[in-house]
Amino acid sequence: MNPQTPLRDDRIRTIEKPFAWLPCRILVSGLFARLSDDAKLLYLFLCLAADRQGLSFYGDQRIQSFFQLQAPAIHQAKQELIQKDLLAYDGYLYQVLSLPGPITNPIIPQERTSEPERLQDILSRLTNPTR
Repeated sequence: MNPQTPLRDDRIRTIEKPFAWLPCRILVSGLFARLSDDAKLLYLFLCLAADRQGLSFYGDQRIQSFFQLQAPAIHQAKQELIQKDLLAYDGYLYQVLSLPGPITNPIIPQERTSEPERLQDILSRLTNPTR
């Protein structure tokens, strides 16, 4: 099989409205590996909920209703994302920011086999919030 041939021609991904995105550089730079699991969950959720400008009006209580995260965990995840320059928040409106400049010291996860499992767990929390 040609590596450029899609496995399913009928399911080629396109950007849908409203616009949602996840920048690949967050993974390959090692920045994603540096985040706590709650920060990863919040970041992924906000990327999916945001519009083209990265804006999301979801409130903390609404986010809590999707996940088994309490207010302090959401607050801590939010502060972590703000500190890593990935998120802006004014008390009402979230903005997922473009990724900061080049990462000068990328971190490659040492336990490569566990990172996909952790990512799978985070993604399952997104799709099955009652878990």
